[in-house]
Amino acid sequence: MIIGFSGAIAQDKIYKKGGEVLEVKITEIGVDEIKYRLFNDKDGPTYTVEKDRIVKIVYQNGRVETFTSSFNDAELYADQKKQALKINFLSPLLGYTALSYERSVKPGRSYEATLGIIGLGKRQEINSFSSSSNTNPIYRGQAGAYIGAGYKFIKLPDFTSRGSKFSHVMQGTYIKPELMFGVFSSRRETYIVRNNFSRYEYNRKTTVFGGALLNLGKQWIFSDIFLLDIYGGLGYNINNNDDVFSTSNGETTSIEFNGYHYGMISTSAGSGLGLTSGVRIGILLGKKQPESN
Repeated sequence: MIIGFSGAIAQDKIYKKGGEVLEVKITEIGVDEIKYRLFNDKDGPTYTVEKDRIVKIVYQNGRVETFTSSFNDAELYADQKKQALKINFLSPLLGYTALSYERSVKPGRSYEATLGIIGLGKRQEINSFSSSSNTNPIYRGQAGAYIGAGYKFIKLPDFTSRGSKFSHVMQGTYIKPELMFGVFSSRRETYIVRNNFSRYEYNRKTTVFGGALLNLGKQWIFSDIFLLDIYGGLGYNINNNDDVFSTSNGETTSIEFNGYHYGMISTSAGSGLGLTSGVRIGILLGKKQPESN
């Protein structure tokens, strides 16, 4: 009885992700795989199993060793910077400046907040109906801001190269649901006809807009210092713009910029399809966690 009891406990157990439990004798634990012999055939062949197929091993002495998927293990990224400050590289040419802050919360997940300063960028000239007679350009004179907030789901690599770590916790293809809200004032051109007399006026209008977007993008990290982020998205847009036309005495309002809301473009006045895109560059922030000796 004593011999049988000792033999029953002198075995290792491998718990696989599919629920299978193997009673074995571990012979070697490598970087990517584990080698073993079946407990009831100790003189038989040596088998191997990949670590990412295993949940845990319970050794004969009672010690338990658990395993996690390589790229989902937070310890792999402990020495990396996990915050970033970005700027939309092309936005100043389009009449605004967009700054974003991203923070990783765990492998494959991060949140991102964006502040757009409308008017901090190149001035936008209004293309008048009577542009041939205008000698001095008239600018839109936009001023305002918008904010956006989103949560990123990042696709981590699904393979390793002999245990080598070549990925960054904030790098990869991602999907980001985002909410956006903004307000700005700007000039818009109105063509007015009264009693066969026509003139142009440039009135200021306050535009309020918002939307829910689904962004698809990819981000690259270089030397844990710089980043490049390219993205595009679509979703719902709401705004208070309207189109005003007249075929006789009345007014016709220019709709040249009606759908252009800087951080988001609307396909129509009022509610409609919203579009966004951009190229961000940035730097990573924070200090690396020192590696243990």
